Amino acid sequence: MDILSFIRFILLLSVLIFVHEGGHFLFAKLFGVAVEEFGFGIPPRVIGKKIKDTIYSLNLLPIGGFVRLKGEAGETLGFGGADSFAIQSKIKRVLIIAAGAFGNFALAWLVFSVLLVVGTPVSSGKVLVVEVSGGSPAQEAGILPGDLILSLGGQKAETAKALTDLTNQNLGAPTVVEIESLGELKSVTLVPRLDPPSGEGSLGVLVQTATEDRVVPWWRAPLEGFTETARTLGAMVQGFAKAVGDLVRGEDVQVGGPVAIFALSEMFADGGFKSFASFMAIHSLNLVVVNLIPIPALDGGRILFIALEAIRGKKLSTRTEHLANSLGFAFLILVIILISIGDVRTFF
Repeated sequence: MDILSFIRFILLLSVLIFVHEGGHFLFAKLFGVAVEEFGFGIPPRVIGKKIKDTIYSLNLLPIGGFVRLKGEAGETLGFGGADSFAIQSKIKRVLIIAAGAFGNFALAWLVFSVLLVVGTPVSSGKVLVVEVSGGSPAQEAGILPGDLILSLGGQKAETAKALTDLTNQNLGAPTVVEIESLGELKSVTLVPRLDPPSGEGSLGVLVQTATEDRVVPWWRAPLEGFTETARTLGAMVQGFAKAVGDLVRGEDVQVGGPVAIFALSEMFADGGFKSFASFMAIHSLNLVVVNLIPIPALDGGRILFIALEAIRGKKLSTRTEHLANSLGFAFLILVIILISIGDVRTFF
């Protein structure tokens, strides 16, 4: 790990968390709730300036930020005042809490929109040949690095995974592969190996899904950026629901923690600015999903408490809420530690 990778990782987390807290800040101000402090980084405080009723601070550890609202600890009418978070209506409190997720959604929307203007990589519906192994079926058929595979066995191969699946369906049988080489379309016949050498696939090629830049006019970018953001978020929610279902059924579930984020941020950074920006947008949406999970200590848990308040007709006691949040926080720390152990084994 070099210092640049570490700085990049810290910058990524800082932007995502600061935008999240900024959402809480803006909605609190919108609804007239007093913000006692809006800080960048984690205390202790290095410098702070009070403007009106809010302290704007710069803190020692430059990771993310925080918002401290008046009455957030559970004041009641008569003690907190009209600008206290605790006495706001249920809908206002829910919106202020959910505003962190709105902030992360807005960041992803902005990034996707900008990428559409400057050109964002999208699948071209073809598979790029990166390497060809010596003596492999692909080499013998005349396939070269830089060629594009269009179909295999008469079926389109639009992604690297699709090509792998099609290859596995045609093992040991003469198979027609349609390729594009130097702009020329041609077909070759080869036989995918049943038992390829170690480190080589049945075709003997290293491939990746080919991409091309998609560019839209600036005036269309916000709408198409929103569509892309919503589509990506929807896919994440479906993926999360599937993971929960797999977990309930006792199946293996692949998840990543801070170590995986660090490793992946390096991989995406190697792909250039556009790749890293896309990763930041995707991870910002990931925070939307994670933060709204109804577990105490997360925003979703706080919204759950308000829902219980609506059902019961009264708030949970401050002691009960604090205990639930403490247990929830301890649970999250344990989960992060366990996930990180698995990430270290996977990436290092």
